[in-house]
Amino acid sequence: MRWLSIGALLLIAGWLLLLADAEALPRRVFFQRGVNFTAEWPDAYSSPRAEQMLRSFPAYGINAIALVPYGLARRDEPRIRMIGRRGMERDDSIRGMARVAHAAGLKVMLKPQLWVRRSFPGELDFASEHDRALWFGEYGAFIEHYANLAAEIRADIFCVGVELARLTRHEAQWRDLIRRVRRIYRGPLVYAANWGEEFETLRFWDALDYIGLNQYYPLPDDLSTADLVRRVEAVQRKYRRPVLFTEAGFASLQDAHRKPWDETPRRISLEHQARAYAALLGGFYRKPWFQGVYWWKVGSDGHGGPEDGSLTPWGKPAMEVVTRWYRSGGR
Repeated sequence: MRWLSIGALLLIAGWLLLLADAEALPRRVFFQRGVNFTAEWPDAYSSPRAEQMLRSFPAYGINAIALVPYGLARRDEPRIRMIGRRGMERDDSIRGMARVAHAAGLKVMLKPQLWVRRSFPGELDFASEHDRALWFGEYGAFIEHYANLAAEIRADIFCVGVELARLTRHEAQWRDLIRRVRRIYRGPLVYAANWGEEFETLRFWDALDYIGLNQYYPLPDDLSTADLVRRVEAVQRKYRRPVLFTEAGFASLQDAHRKPWDETPRRISLEHQARAYAALLGGFYRKPWFQGVYWWKVGSDGHGGPEDGSLTPWGKPAMEVVTRWYRSGGR
């Protein structure tokens, strides 16, 4: 019997490890150099300007987009209003955007979420079992509608929810919802958790293909990401799933790293935004368990530029940082 070479033994060992950890790997793995591409007035999805924007993305190193249709909700009632047949993100316009994106070589995440009047999804909560059951019934219909659309457009990844921090405490309902979605859509699934408690305590990461984080954790003044990496890696090690920043961003305002989500008007600082982008990418980009980021956000109307203080990187030095990393960041 011939002895196998050391190289062959190492190769066999690697395959055995891969098979042993197969459940930790999402279907159709790809490193996602993404942006959230949102429909902004007056340029709805599938408008000429939106299509032009999409076709320009590969020049920036972008290889993936998240399309973001909304449902309408209120804090005081367990109802969700579907707007898939009208509005800025109609189903037919999402179909058109997906065709344009795929033709341009871009992967597509479909990322439906709720627009909560005068609030945000993390405030939704229903104390009575009746109202909570009603909400999960409404949300189930909402997310199954978009799961069917994701299957139809051959989306490359589907997001089952965004920042529903108080409602994701009900683990059994979410596991049931995820099982139902998997019967409809066969690709990889992610949930987009709010930073902090929801991300760190969610109990159904093992039912998904990715651990999804809407990355708005503050950074210290020296922009060190060491503590943030430890927090994220602790969740990753527990559930053995790759991590995806389903959103990340910083306003182009002074000291944006302290409250990355905060667009309250103050002195514009394109430099502070760009430095925070570079720090976040430097801290995570080459981690073996990190599978990419979708920056929040690039709008279909192309808004941005040096006089804009919002979170968009478009037309700002932050977009130059993104391009450098996306085109030559070691992936």
